[in-house]
Amino acid sequence: MNAAVEPRRLRVVAGTVQRRWRLAALVGFGLMVLLGTYAILAFGPGADANQMITVTRAAKAIRAGTTITADELTTGRLRTQDPSLLSTLLLYSDRNRIVGQVADEDIPAGDLVPADVVSAQVTSTLWKLHVAVRGMPADLAPGDHVALLVSETATNGSQVEVVFMQDVRVLSVGQGSVDLWIPAKVVPQVQWFQDHGGIALAAMQPGSGQDKIPAGGGG
Repeated sequence: MNAAVEPRRLRVVAGTVQRRWRLAALVGFGLMVLLGTYAILAFGPGADANQMITVTRAAKAIRAGTTITADELTTGRLRTQDPSLLSTLLLYSDRNRIVGQVADEDIPAGDLVPADVVSAQVTSTLWKLHVAVRGMPADLAPGDHVALLVSETATNGSQVEVVFMQDVRVLSVGQGSVDLWIPAKVVPQVQWFQDHGGIALAAMQPGSGQDKIPAGGGG
C-alpha cells in the first residue's frame, strides 16, 4: 500500500511547488510594474511638476536701501507648476548673490524673496535721501519710479513748475515723505529744492523719461 501512496504524494508536492513559483512570479511582475510606474512619475517628463523647489524666504523684515545680510534669509518650499512664477523668485542656492547688496524694495518677514530684490541700477553712485514732499500719488509704493517737480524762477521773475529729475526709484513711503535713490552729485540740489518751494512727485513707468517737457505756470 505504501508503494501506491508515494507517487501521489510526490505529485501533490510537485503541484504545490509549481503554484508557489507561479505566485512568486506574479508578485515579482507586480513589483516590477509598480517600480516602473514610480520611475515614470519620479523621473519622467512630468517629474518637475511634482517636485518641490527650495527658494529664498525673508527670515526677518528686509528694508529697502539697507544691506542684505545672511541671517535675513532662510528657505522656502514651492512647487513648480508655474515656471513663470518660479523665474521671478530667488532660488536658495543663489542667495549668496544678494548677500552684501542693497535691497531695492521692502520685503516683509516670511515673504518669498524676488529674484530682482537687488537693484539693477549701479548703486555705487546713488545715495539714499529722505525727502519731504508737498504732493505725491496716493497709491505710491516702494519700488515705483517717479519724476521730481520743483519750483523755479523764470526769466520774467515768475514762478514756474519744472521737471527736475525723472526715473527716480522710491525706496519707502511715509506720511508726506519718501526715501529715494538719488545720484550723489544732485543730492545738495534736491535738498535745496525741498527747503525752497518743496518737491512734488509724479509716478512714471521705469525707463520712460521724456525730453523737453515744458514748464508749467508763469506768465
